[in-house]
Amino acid sequence: MLWILLAAVVVAALLLHFYWRVHFGYPPDTTPRVLCFHKLSRRFLFEGTWTTPVHFTAIIDRLRERGYTFIDEARYLALLDAPDPGASRYIFLTFDDGYEDTINTAHEILSAREMPLHVFLVSDFAGQENTWDLKLGRPAFRHLAWESVRELAGRGVTFGSHTASHADSTRVPYKEYVEDLKRSRRDIEAATGKPVRTLSYPFGRCNERCATAVRDAGFEAAFSLYPSQPNSQVDRYALRRDAVYVIDPVRTVEQKLRPNLFYGLEEMKCRAINAVAVLTPVLKGRKPRAAKGR
Repeated sequence: MLWILLAAVVVAALLLHFYWRVHFGYPPDTTPRVLCFHKLSRRFLFEGTWTTPVHFTAIIDRLRERGYTFIDEARYLALLDAPDPGASRYIFLTFDDGYEDTINTAHEILSAREMPLHVFLVSDFAGQENTWDLKLGRPAFRHLAWESVRELAGRGVTFGSHTASHADSTRVPYKEYVEDLKRSRRDIEAATGKPVRTLSYPFGRCNERCATAVRDAGFEAAFSLYPSQPNSQVDRYALRRDAVYVIDPVRTVEQKLRPNLFYGLEEMKCRAINAVAVLTPVLKGRKPRAAKGR
């Protein structure tokens, strides 16, 4: 019986790998890798989109020891325009949502190592709790206030938009979505005094209509997580990122970045996890709104 179960697992893994190879495949070596984090927490959370500060530190230290170079937003965008055969050894490190405790902790860890930090902000919720998210039995997280954004920008942290409302981009009417994007970009630029060049789609969800809206709103590039097109196709308005979760051992994170035996299975695991994210806007049942008088 045990051999039958093992054989079934092997066959299932091979079929999953075959599906990944046919539909997605490896990303090109000429573009940098992009990692996506959400929360750093010292307490246990009943969700997958977090890791501990100790684990985060171990990840970046291992990748640096393995010869990866961490680059900033400007360098990443420049490499999109001028692909480099060695670009797969570069990592653009991003954080979605912009939670106060998380970003302050990440900045402390990264600045001590002279590494850049890029944060995608949910602008309407600046200084407020993340009421757009499901609580899942834990206290709410507070987003960075504008005062903190200004201070961090002065210390070299760069900021992009995670939209104004954190609504599912695929479910918002086009005109309303463009207004949301422009408002987010305007508010972040007012706080930082610097242009907002990039956007991250909430829940990693996007389509051609979303991409058109992002271009119309003046962004230079936009990030998904695992877009639907083959990984060999680099679409600057549906850019691929590798998400890092609490269940990812340090060595597994490195497997996300280079061709290896388990690369396809790792990506399919993360695609499945990200697919569950659609439950948040479905269960919330309406477009999230920040409190008035922010």
